[in-house]
Amino acid sequence: MSSIIVMAEPLTCLAFSLAGIATRPVEGAEEAAEVLAALENDPRTGLILIAERVADSIREQVDRLVLEKTMPLLLEIPDRSGPVPGRTSTRERMVTLMGS
Repeated sequence: MSSIIVMAEPLTCLAFSLAGIATRPVEGAEEAAEVLAALENDPRTGLILIAERVADSIREQVDRLVLEKTMPLLLEIPDRSGPVPGRTSTRERMVTLMGS
């Protein structure tokens, strides 16, 4: 069975964990890179929800995973501070992808 994992800074992870969702809190790019590498190589991981600011800190690794692998799926989400200013929202990206 594939699992959903939220990868974000600790307070965002706390909110998701209170809802019963597995989390991997990270602080800093080095830790984020290590956690993402472990998650992408774990066959139990089906979906990684990664905070936008964390993803930006390891952009090359995130883009490689999205472009080169079919599993796990990776989706960038806002953290507790809200969306990154000037970035297309997840909703807008989904509408564009779905063609509606």
